[in-house]
Amino acid sequence: MAYVRKTDTLVNDVISRVQDMSRAAQQPYQTDTLEVGTPEYNDMRNAVVDKTWASAPDLKGKLPDDWCGTPRRVDVHLRDTNDFTVARFGIENTVANPIRLSPEYRSTYPDVYVSTANLTGAAKTWVNAMAGNKEKRNAVREQFRAVKDQLHAFMQQHASLNSMITEMPEFEMYVPEKYMQKYRAKSAPRAKAERPTNVQDLNIDVDALAAAAITHRMVSSNGSF
Repeated sequence: MAYVRKTDTLVNDVISRVQDMSRAAQQPYQTDTLEVGTPEYNDMRNAVVDKTWASAPDLKGKLPDDWCGTPRRVDVHLRDTNDFTVARFGIENTVANPIRLSPEYRSTYPDVYVSTANLTGAAKTWVNAMAGNKEKRNAVREQFRAVKDQLHAFMQQHASLNSMITEMPEFEMYVPEKYMQKYRAKSAPRAKAERPTNVQDLNIDVDALAAAAITHRMVSSNGSF
């Protein structure tokens, strides 16, 4: 194996790879986008329209189109029971599915605030799933944050990639391929040996490092990133 000296660039590239892996692992839980034509989209669209007619529900569907709001797009602000915004998205006004809002919403891009408590059917199911996925994203983000901190501390104790991999083989899963190619190249051994560090002294959870890397590989193989 060739000797690969540790540089600031190598350290930064490893950290960047960890961050890329974190984003990839979070990708399956990014569900805050409504797909046009789905049941949840249609239920959400109906909830948005109903919200604009909340002050006069008996007039919904009875006024001429010229009196109603006929926006190009409705900008929806979805809020939970604590009045915190949990999602923002747009619902387009189309010929196939025209939107007719109350006269109070006659702008081209009106903002409509909808409470999750008023949702039903597929829209409510979508919101509940989105909340669960947010927790999963946070868990994944925290997992890789810990990995990043541990690997950074670990790299500070070494002068070469060689000694890092010798002491902790799992580290290889976080090293960009261009460095591994250099590492695998044939070269005469260096006479000076490096003093190894103790992984346990740095409180590095090797099993967690391996699990995080495996999670990233599974997500990547499924084409999620």
